[in-house]
This record gives sequence, structure tokens and C-alpha cells, in this order.
Amino acid sequence: MTRAALLVAGLWLGLLVASWIVAGTTFRTADRVLAADGRPELSTKLAPLPGDDRRLVLRHLASEINRSMFRTWAFVQLGLAAVLTVLLWRAPGAARLLAFVACGLMVAQAAGLGPAIASYGRGLDFVPRPLPAEVARGFGLLHTAYMIGDLVKAVVLGVMAFILTRRG
Repeated sequence: MTRAALLVAGLWLGLLVASWIVAGTTFRTADRVLAADGRPELSTKLAPLPGDDRRLVLRHLASEINRSMFRTWAFVQLGLAAVLTVLLWRAPGAARLLAFVACGLMVAQAAGLGPAIASYGRGLDFVPRPLPAEVARGFGLLHTAYMIGDLVKAVVLGVMAFILTRRG
């Protein structure tokens, strides 16, 4: 059980870090393809749109990709959390407790924070930038809470993996 739990924890942690990389990459790519050295074919196709609208459309696409990815990723994480919890159900000590903590964090993110961010964010996709301070603060607080949950979850999984390797 320890090896299987370690494998699941490592997989979860690795995919968690990968999700952070992908989420940031989509927005950077939207900006990169609009750069002066971007594909001329794209510039030609988007020429009828003003520059701000081009960026808005591509950032909307990045947002939709991220929403879809995180919705799917939430289900994957819930599955990983369930498997890890089952594997460590009878384990003594901190590893079991940490599995429960990671599972609880994931449930909170999947049931509350994730849907709230998706809903709030979808309403902001075509709002002119910069966002009004109150709106930006509201979205920022939700996003920050989610990211803190992810960081805590990563630390919990890392500590749990360390404990499992020490146990042998």
C-alpha cells in the first residue's frame, strides 16, 4: 500500500505542477501570437479587428481553455484524492491525516472555489481592461484562495510522500 500511495501522491503532485505551467502558458501564448514577429497569416485574418479586440478574443480563448482544463483536472484530482484516501485508510500516523487534508482541500476547491472562479471569470472576459478595482479585487481574492489551496495541497502531498518514503 505504501508504494501505491507514494505513486499516487507523486502523480498528483506532478500533475498539479503541470497544471500551473499550462494555465500560465495559455495567456502568455495569446499575447505572444499577437506580437510583431507573430504569424503574418494571423495578422491578416485579424486585421479587421482593432488591436485591443484581438487581444481580448485570444485571451477569452485562453480563459475558456483554462476553464475546461481545470474542470477536467478537478475530476481527476478528486479521483486521485479518493484513491489516495483508500490506500491510506488504515495507515497509522501522519500520512493518513495528510491524505485526508489533501482530499478535503480538493473537495473545497472542486465544489466551491473552482466553480466560483469560472463563473466570475466568464463574466469578465469581455470587460475592458483595466478592470474596476472592486471587480479585480473580488476575482483576485477567489483566485488567490484557490492558489493558496493548491500550494498547501502541494506541500501536504510532498510531506506525505516524504513520510511514506521514510516509512519504507
